[in-house]
Amino acid sequence: MIKKRWWVVLCTIIGIGVYLNYGKPNVVFKEPSKINELTFYQPKVLWPNKKESVEAGEGSGIAVSSEGDIYYLHRASGKYSGDNIIKESTIVVLDGKTRTVKKTWGAGLFKSPHGLEIDHEDKIWITDISMNKIFKFNQDGTLLKTYGEDYPKGLEFRLRIRNVLPNFPTFINENTFARPTDLTVLKDGSFVVADGYRNHRIAKFNPDGKLEWQVNKLGNDLGEFNLPHGISSDSKGNIYVADRNNARIQIFDHRGKPISVWNHKDIGRPYGIEVGIDQKIYVVDGGDYLNGNRGKLTSQVLVLNKKGEILERFGSWGNGEGQLKIPHDIAVDNKGTIYVAELLNKRLQSFDRNR
Repeated sequence: MIKKRWWVVLCTIIGIGVYLNYGKPNVVFKEPSKINELTFYQPKVLWPNKKESVEAGEGSGIAVSSEGDIYYLHRASGKYSGDNIIKESTIVVLDGKTRTVKKTWGAGLFKSPHGLEIDHEDKIWITDISMNKIFKFNQDGTLLKTYGEDYPKGLEFRLRIRNVLPNFPTFINENTFARPTDLTVLKDGSFVVADGYRNHRIAKFNPDGKLEWQVNKLGNDLGEFNLPHGISSDSKGNIYVADRNNARIQIFDHRGKPISVWNHKDIGRPYGIEVGIDQKIYVVDGGDYLNGNRGKLTSQVLVLNKKGEILERFGSWGNGEGQLKIPHDIAVDNKGTIYVAELLNKRLQSFDRNR
């Protein structure tokens, strides 16, 4: 009788373990075909210069204001998932015409800033993956609003377990972020968050921060995510998501319904994505370096149309001008100039189209 009970207990434990570990997708690896030489664009390192390099940290975000000014987000002395408040400035604002530094701000505000967005009113939005918050600022760095609830006791521990066992219950509520990576703001003031490193969801909130819908499932089928990392939206309100560990781009309508998926091997591993004023889709592929594949290292910039067809792609691994080491985010201005924030090279590059 005792042996039978132990057998039941053992089978129950095994069954629970299988359930908790079920459904964890593998990271997708691809080998893109040969990347084109840089022929259509003229590259330039905009920031930092030699004098400023001591201030430069991991390049994380990039956006362009309606006036053409360039906002660059970096982590200064901080790091990914850092626990300490960064004492130095983390936002560099460059004049869109002269490309010289107009001002810097952001000191004492963040622990690990990650995503950067400028909305249609030129408000600045920043995600922080250590603070699990989204911050909204005006252009001079005055904090206007904060989104996201503080973690209750025990949630951090439960989330760490779920990193290993994907079905482990965390009891996290819909208004709490778990390392939000990026966001896109729509014309009506609503915003969609890529809540990527732990929640594996995109979630739309109204301008007051009330949840309207979410797509929240770990996996590699249509409408599922394995690290939604970058996010953008087009003029119709469609949502474009860089589904990083699935090595693909997913498109949703403004209600969260999946429309399409682009998984061509030449897209590589998309980190950042931006819909330009020309409605073309600009993407940076960070390659497999952070996923443990240190063999053939690649990083590239891609330009696609709305059918997912690749119009241009260029880039090579390295630290020379025009080369890239884990491009983390991308932006484009109304003249077609591309701006790229690099993680490992800790810099901002521009790519001006040859006329």
